[in-house]
Amino acid sequence: MSRPAGTRQPHGPAPSATGAEGAPSLSAADARFLDGLADRLRTAGLAPAAVLWLASLRPLSFLGSQLLHLATPLMDVMVDGDGHRRLARLLESRANLDRLLHRLETGGPAPRREAAAP
Repeated sequence: MSRPAGTRQPHGPAPSATGAEGAPSLSAADARFLDGLADRLRTAGLAPAAVLWLASLRPLSFLGSQLLHLATPLMDVMVDGDGHRRLARLLESRANLDRLLHRLETGGPAPRREAAAP
């Protein structure tokens, strides 16, 4: 598949919230959470740094989610709410990390992909 000259392909495939390609299905609330996180990072001007950091650590996303689970007791003391717990759970699936990266890179929600015909 070729792209027009001067265009950039986002990291990884454009993830789907429908659970295509064997990825676990993403609930509407979880999709809103990831989209809200991407919006907050973009508003703070941190989207380029977040894309660089997340893309470079993409192979270790599951390990990172487990470290977030490990840090939960400390995070509970420092941070109100349970957003860090939800983020740790969502990052267990690389498809969710791809969705977050796509949202950060494009500024829009990840497109829904239809299941490929056999």
